[in-house]
Amino acid sequence: MYEKNLTEDFRLRISTTDMNFLRQLSDERGVSVSECVRSIIGEYRRSLETLNVFSEALKMAKEKEAMLSNGDTKTDKHD
Repeated sequence: MYEKNLTEDFRLRISTTDMNFLRQLSDERGVSVSECVRSIIGEYRRSLETLNVFSEALKMAKEKEAMLSNGDTKTDKHD
């Protein structure tokens, strides 16, 4: 199905082997080759975003203020 938010046009030159791969993948997914390529791009973009989130979480965990408390439940906020 054509989405109305698609405003950019893109031409791609690939080998016969890669095109056959895309045709086979699009047949397996039951979508057009164009929709299959858009899906691959979207999946890759989301995986990069996920890696960035994990990277930021690791940075926060390494900072002294954000270290985990090993299950401590008591706070000494008033002491």
